[in-house]
Amino acid sequence: MIQLFIGGVRSGKSDAAEDLLLALCKKNLLKPAYVATSVAFGDETIERIKLHKKNRELRFGQPITTYELNYQELDLLSVLQSLDKAENIVLIECLSTWVGWYLSMDNTLQENLAVMAEQQKMLLSFLKDAKCHVIIVTGEVGCGLIGETPLQRRYADQLGKLNQKVAALSDQVYLLTAGLKQQLK
Repeated sequence: MIQLFIGGVRSGKSDAAEDLLLALCKKNLLKPAYVATSVAFGDETIERIKLHKKNRELRFGQPITTYELNYQELDLLSVLQSLDKAENIVLIECLSTWVGWYLSMDNTLQENLAVMAEQQKMLLSFLKDAKCHVIIVTGEVGCGLIGETPLQRRYADQLGKLNQKVAALSDQVYLLTAGLKQQLK
């Protein structure tokens, strides 16, 4: 099963996804795994990551197996393939950061777009045949302003297209607005 949580910044999508993860682990005795796509750049991000970890431990009552991607040693597809068993439930937090990371690599924009296209293709292929339960969090870019720079516009294009493809593959899709969850699919 694939469940997608989509919404704007601070919409409550991560909390809703974590609530579902916790409920399904208790109900179905699934083994949880958390895949964090944020890369720790700068003091503010490092502190936010620490706070997220602490909050997860409080919510779950214990540390949860967490994979922090760094794209040089550990990539999303490798982690997902290692967890692809029926007894696992994987929360990917979040596609927005994952797309942004690939588009901001130290290459030309065209090279980054090519790498991102290949990564997206592999992710979608995995999701089509996944044995594990997957919960995905992503940001909605369709309600924002048109980006000022070519990179901002490409980011919105890439994430928007990926969100549409993931939503099409998902069994359930939830839109979060101001902490309110609405089931779209």
